[in-house]
Amino acid sequence: RSFGDATICAADHPWFKQLPQAPESFRPEERVLTLLSANITAGRYADVAQDWRHLPPAWHEAGMEVVLQTHLHAGFARTINGLTTVHEVGVKCATPTWSEEVPDLDRWSDVGDQTAQLIYGHVYPKLRRRMRELHPVLDNIMFGHAYGRLLSRPGLDLRVRELCVIAMLMGLNAAPQLTSHLRGALRVGATEAEVRTVVAQTSITFGEEAQAQSDATLVKVMTGSVGQARS
Repeated sequence: RSFGDATICAADHPWFKQLPQAPESFRPEERVLTLLSANITAGRYADVAQDWRHLPPAWHEAGMEVVLQTHLHAGFARTINGLTTVHEVGVKCATPTWSEEVPDLDRWSDVGDQTAQLIYGHVYPKLRRRMRELHPVLDNIMFGHAYGRLLSRPGLDLRVRELCVIAMLMGLNAAPQLTSHLRGALRVGATEAEVRTVVAQTSITFGEEAQAQSDATLVKVMTGSVGQARS
């Protein structure tokens, strides 16, 4: 199976013509990354290939970070198939830092704590207590592995990572977690217009039912009519 290796401008992505216009602060390449996240989550690999072809090589390191983090919500199978697809199209990085890692469990725990505090704000201590109650091993995985090892990696800023997390959660019937990360994206620097732009993309990947749920969740977040967040 081959999708070819031609890369064209991010702004020429054909789905942009079907979607609401994005604010100027939301770069076309960043928007393609959110589509890539959603399409991997949905298992739409021909669309993953299309997304990757519209990602300039200078953005491939960021793209590999996005694909890697999809396993946190979409699972390993979708991430592996997504990686297979983008490699078939072609990964072009002058210095492949996306493939580098220095194992350090203590550092991952520390930076994971810091990153999660940025995302969850004042509810973070309550969230940690709740995760420990649910399962102590889950707590370690979430905050050492997910927030420390992965979401704190260089190569992609936290604002874009959170917008990509939103793009995944929109199709997973996970309103509590979507609520948390809508708030989290705003806390780490995403604008309301950027968040609304990502949410408006739900139906093109996940369908109208998911769009309705995402819209309703966004309204509750923006009006402050929901309770505290869940990871």
